[in-house]
Amino acid sequence: MDRNVNRLSLMSALAVGIALLTAAPSNAQQGKFNLPVSAHWGPVLLEPGEHSVQIPQPVGQTLVYLTDGKSTQVTVPLTTEPTWSNKNCLHLAKINGEYYVESFESGSNGKKFIFPKPKSLRSASAGARDEVTLISVHEN
Repeated sequence: MDRNVNRLSLMSALAVGIALLTAAPSNAQQGKFNLPVSAHWGPVLLEPGEHSVQIPQPVGQTLVYLTDGKSTQVTVPLTTEPTWSNKNCLHLAKINGEYYVESFESGSNGKKFIFPKPKSLRSASAGARDEVTLISVHEN
């Protein structure tokens, strides 16, 4: 009997988790941006073009939803820190010829979301950026 209760609890928790991940975030900070180049955003590779970003009020781990009109992908910031800027922008770093989103600065909610780069670039990229580009994010 205990085994069935544990299994039922696990299945319920899994169903709730899947529902939270697949539900469209409603009270989210939202914005749109036009990406001129392909860029890695955490584990996600974004192609050039129009994209939207949504960051719901976190209930635990902060999730960032990225949409390009065809699909929605989810990434997780490495860390979040306060920002006193009123800008909403992406910070792209070009490292070894490829672009990576280093951070998303959300002046509207006073937070800067910092995203990981692949392990192979973490130590090599310290101070080795070819260039940094700012992409403006317009609120919906």
